[in-house]
Amino acid sequence: MKTIYLIGGSGFIGKNMVRCLHNQYKILVVDKFIDSDYLQHFPDVDTLQLDLATEMIPNTYSTPDFIINLASIVTAERDLGLFDGMIQSNLRVLLQLYERFANETQLKLFIQFGSSEEYGALGSPFTETMREQPNSPYALVKQLTTNTALMLHQNYGFPAAVVRPGNLFGPLQHNSKFIPYVLNTLHRNEVLNVTPCEQKRDFIFVDDFSALIELVLQNYTNAAGQVINVSSGESTSLKSIIEHCKLQIGSKSIINYGAIPYRENEVMDLKCDVAKLEHLTNTKIKLNIKECLNELIKQSIPSMQR
Repeated sequence: MKTIYLIGGSGFIGKNMVRCLHNQYKILVVDKFIDSDYLQHFPDVDTLQLDLATEMIPNTYSTPDFIINLASIVTAERDLGLFDGMIQSNLRVLLQLYERFANETQLKLFIQFGSSEEYGALGSPFTETMREQPNSPYALVKQLTTNTALMLHQNYGFPAAVVRPGNLFGPLQHNSKFIPYVLNTLHRNEVLNVTPCEQKRDFIFVDDFSALIELVLQNYTNAAGQVINVSSGESTSLKSIIEHCKLQIGSKSIINYGAIPYRENEVMDLKCDVAKLEHLTNTKIKLNIKECLNELIKQSIPSMQR
């Protein structure tokens, strides 16, 4: 069984990847916070509590086949004062991992998580060949780590690839995020105050995302050195998400569209071109967001601790 080091694996994405992939891979979750309550349900998954911004994975741990680096501070804020913390959790972690595994030939692929927000206000659909125009500190730091990962591959042969996810949603997502917030409010039949919600996003369910990441791992020789959009390839308006969920739940909530203004530099259509992903994995991407929403609505939505 091949091994994965899941860096930052105690967060929303990581825990869902553990759930989806633990039967196919031997997984080590490395994080400065370990969600033991959740991970105890997966006794075959090992954990290592470590702050990779300042510490190194000990040499006593053998080299994995794959490393997936999820470690990041995710925020929609435009505050420039966030740079230092985001560089700590992004660039320094990447460089620490490179230093530790640079000469390990067993490592087949290192996946660095980028963001579709790196494209900024460029015309949609976004292709990987576009020159990015990040319009937030988060997106700019993500672009910095993307370029660093590619440089490590080009100059030093490090088997790094960058994936740019669409808008992920699914179980365990923090209640402040758009879809959990909408579902929780609708379930309680409370007033929902939102923007006009005409903006579109490329949503992808975490289970579908994990399956696509596994396909990238299986095609690691083609993936190294690439930037790869991993999403549905379709964009859906936030308003249509709200209306669909309200109908499915049978909610009596009043929806106040326009009660909240758009963010500064709001991107109105964020859709990722997935042609490279389809070519690399020899898979036609066809996902149904409404079916995934229906599945999520059936489930309880537990609160996350982080």
